[in-house]
Amino acid sequence: MAKSARPAIVVETPPGGFDRPGARSLLVQGELPKCVHRVVRAPFGHTPKTLMALESWVEALDATRQAGGAMHAALMEDVAASGSLAIPEPTHDQRLFLGAFALTVLTDRLIVDLATLAPSPKIDSDLEAEGLEDLLIAPVDELLPRVIVMARAYLDLRAKQQPEASDPKVELRAKWAVTTMLAFAMQLRGAVQRLTKLGRLRPFGLALKQRQVMIGGRRYEGFEARAGADPVTDLKPIRVEHIVGNRDYIDAGLRLARDVAAYDLERGESPKKLNPVLFGLGRPGCGKTITAHAIGNYFLEYCHERDIPARFKVIRRTDWASSYQNASAATLVKIFKEEVYGFEGVTGVYWPDIDTAFASRGSGDLRMEEKNNLGAVFGIFDGTLIPKDGKWFMICDANYMQMDEATKSRIAQNPFVVTGPTTPEEYVKMLRDIMLRDVRKFVTPDDPQWLEVGAACVEFDLSGRNCEAIANNIRSHVQDFEYPDSYFKASFEEREQIIEAASKRVSAGDVLERVRNYSKFNREADEKAERDRFEREVESMVRQLNAGRAAAEKAAAAMNAAAQAQPDAPAPPPGQGTPESPPT
Repeated sequence: MAKSARPAIVVETPPGGFDRPGARSLLVQGELPKCVHRVVRAPFGHTPKTLMALESWVEALDATRQAGGAMHAALMEDVAASGSLAIPEPTHDQRLFLGAFALTVLTDRLIVDLATLAPSPKIDSDLEAEGLEDLLIAPVDELLPRVIVMARAYLDLRAKQQPEASDPKVELRAKWAVTTMLAFAMQLRGAVQRLTKLGRLRPFGLALKQRQVMIGGRRYEGFEARAGADPVTDLKPIRVEHIVGNRDYIDAGLRLARDVAAYDLERGESPKKLNPVLFGLGRPGCGKTITAHAIGNYFLEYCHERDIPARFKVIRRTDWASSYQNASAATLVKIFKEEVYGFEGVTGVYWPDIDTAFASRGSGDLRMEEKNNLGAVFGIFDGTLIPKDGKWFMICDANYMQMDEATKSRIAQNPFVVTGPTTPEEYVKMLRDIMLRDVRKFVTPDDPQWLEVGAACVEFDLSGRNCEAIANNIRSHVQDFEYPDSYFKASFEEREQIIEAASKRVSAGDVLERVRNYSKFNREADEKAERDRFEREVESMVRQLNAGRAAAEKAAAAMNAAAQAQPDAPAPPPGQGTPESPPT
């Protein structure tokens, strides 16, 4: 089902822009270039860096004027579609929405472009919201000149307050000026977000999600933008029907996804009381990850078909782990407050290998950073950080239960043991029908010996990852052919026939042999690793014993030397002479 029957809003900047001279005139009238020159004080006018920054303003203003006009026209079409014969006129809140969207486009473009020219500043707060609605309610052609004046005043004020603006090096002053303009754009964006995420404009963001909006190569979903070339989700293209085994785990995840999709966004409540956390425990390669990705794709498709704004977030350690004190826990809190619960829709989360993120408090040497991380995750699972109100759900998993009891009791509230395939039939389906589905006709799929293949997989207790490695080797063998010269002059249908004739066939008996050889290789590799580990431990013990012997000999020599230095000293009592050396 499409998002909406309404036409898409697409604004793509042509070469040379829409009206760059007009945008440049706005910038000059607002005296921002004069202010930048006054601060930087370059000997020959502007520096290359400040010129590029001002050009970024010109391009952003040009795109924003066009985007604002397109959104205004779309809004008027929607108002006129109501059937009234009255001349359509936007309401007060609709005018606020148009201004907020225009400022979002402007600041998004400035933040991206200016960040390539100078370091991004650390922002602790947004611009004051006082007077913001008066700014947003103005038409775009009046709003943009006022924003330019605000940016000039912001730069002037910061130049009086910060010593970096008077640095003797012109390069550093130019960098400071660009960073300050970037700070202005970021703080203005934050002030607008307060209205669009939590304030009176939030319903407009939800409505905007139902429409396709592309501005300058950036796809807008509500008031949030991402690069148009970026994938909609970072989930792997796995579907539920591709999963073999783990049926109870899958069913619980799908049921939870549907329950979260039923959350009432307008009233802010769910028709059910949910436990939002699904925990899976299983060995590596049992299918925990692909099961979670399949549930995530199901959740997004289910919501898309029903016009429900939805997001699925995969939590990776690189997204939040930091070497700075307290930074990891703060980033975790930000992810869940802003990206998960702050999203204008329903959200699913997958947190793989969650056990590796939190140290056990029973270890006795827990660092402050680890304590803060535990505090953050406890807040997530206890409902003290974000409400457990049915607006979000999370799938998390672990290979081993190496967490302390307090952590396990919170995370494993709805636990499942994930085993993967367990029967010969399940292994056959996974290996032949799913992993080798693209070359299925070349692996004699109707051969009854395939059941022996499945039985061998059960016997050797292969994981899904092991089976994938075997499938990749089989596929490489099937496709191990050279293209004949006739291939390059053939039609598409003729090329398919050439490829089918050139591809090699693999019998079920050959697959069985490959399974056995792979298992034998793994078993021998494991045995060798165990022998090597044992020998290393023996060598370590021998070194420790030899070190003890050497220490005892040195102590005896020191005692003898001391005795010889004091000939009148009494002899040591019986049993306290030279210590006996330990055996090697």
